[in-house]
Amino acid sequence: MSNLTFALKATPKQRIDCSPLTPDKLADKTIAEIAAMELVVGNTTARVDALFTISAGDSAAITFTSSDAKLDFIGRNMTFGSITAEGNVGAYLGIFLEGGEITVNGNSGIYTGCEMKKGQIKVNGDAGDFMGGARPGRRNGMTGGTVIVTGSTGARTGDHMRRGMILIEGNAGDYCGSRMISGTIAVLGDVGTHLGYGMKRGTILLSQMPSRGITANFNDCGSHTLAFLPLMIASFKKLDSQFSRVETFSRVQRYAGDLGGIGMGEILVKI
Repeated sequence: MSNLTFALKATPKQRIDCSPLTPDKLADKTIAEIAAMELVVGNTTARVDALFTISAGDSAAITFTSSDAKLDFIGRNMTFGSITAEGNVGAYLGIFLEGGEITVNGNSGIYTGCEMKKGQIKVNGDAGDFMGGARPGRRNGMTGGTVIVTGSTGARTGDHMRRGMILIEGNAGDYCGSRMISGTIAVLGDVGTHLGYGMKRGTILLSQMPSRGITANFNDCGSHTLAFLPLMIASFKKLDSQFSRVETFSRVQRYAGDLGGIGMGEILVKI
């Protein structure tokens, strides 16, 4: 069976809350029922069929075509199935994700993977600020799952991150791993300033020394051979990512911090 498809009719002038369009919420609904659903658009609402052309298909496999950066909350609270967006998407992609897979063939906005728990998000492009982070005023970012970004990410990647894995094939912005509590962030490219700011625990794995260096808040612990690294890299092999082609290594330069706090986080730089 083909995917249930939503083709955007026109470039939206206001932001659209797409959170009702998930496999969980569309299961067992007819096309007529889906068409009559109301979505929040700016400070008003509109029927789904006023915004999208709907093509019948499997509601467990949803596709947004001609997607736009004003489509927010795609995949919110999703627990199973898949969502594919052909084009850019807006803020809060995969917020509270508890299962399934989301793929974006374009860029995503701020708070991608915000407070997600399980599942996988793959952005075949760039992601905005606070990817894998916590909502404003909250203290827990993502607590599980995997986020893969083939491009670069904005500032505060993994802010307040508790568990899970973020894999960035490009560069990461300023304050990467800020206030990180646990989990893993791996970056193949460069990282911005204030790496690991306020980091408590967790691991930031880098393929190269940052162009701006490591801040004084991290203590150089020297070079180490870490037995868990080959196991971690082996786990990448099953992923559709450049990380699946990373050659196995175990030798790294280790930095511990942030020393302004409990200092139990680590930055590992491949030697």
